[in-house]
Amino acid sequence: MNIFSRSLVVLLGWTPLLGMTGCSEKLPDGMPKLIKVTLTLTQEGQPLSEANVSLFSEDPSFKWTIGGTTDAKGAVVLKTHGQYIGAPEGTYKICVKKFMREGALQTLDNPGAPPPKDYNLVESRYGQQNNTPLSIVIKTGNKYEPFDVGQAVKEQLKAPGM
Repeated sequence: MNIFSRSLVVLLGWTPLLGMTGCSEKLPDGMPKLIKVTLTLTQEGQPLSEANVSLFSEDPSFKWTIGGTTDAKGAVVLKTHGQYIGAPEGTYKICVKKFMREGALQTLDNPGAPPPKDYNLVESRYGQQNNTPLSIVIKTGNKYEPFDVGQAVKEQLKAPGM
C-alpha cells in the first residue's frame, strides 16, 4: 500500500468521528443559550492563577452552576455545569477562592507529622456570595475588564468542628 492509499484510509477512517464531535454540543433540556466568556482575575495587579471561580445568578430560580479555575495568566473560561463552555446571559455575583496546604498528612512513613494547615489566599469576603463586591452582567458582545481581588492574604481555614 503506497503513502497516498494509506493516507486515504486514515482520512476516511477519521471522517465519521469528526462529524460526531460537531461544533455545537447538545445542551440539556431547559439550559439557556450559552455565551463564551473568558474572565481575567488579578490580585494586587498580578494574574491570579489556580483560583476557583463561581458565578451565582441574582435570579433565585436559576438552577445552573457556572465556574472554572484560572490558568497561569489569571484567565478562566466559564463553563456551565462543569462541561458546557459558556454561561447564560444574566447578572451574577463572582466568588473567588484559592487554597493552599502547608504540611503533610500523617502516613505510615510519617506517623508523627503535625496535621497540615489549610489557607485561603484570597480575602474570605470574595468567596461568599452575599459579601463579594464582584459582579458581572453577561450579555452577547460584552467585554470584561480584569477583576481584582485585592491584597494577598493567608487566612487559615478552621477544621470542621472547631
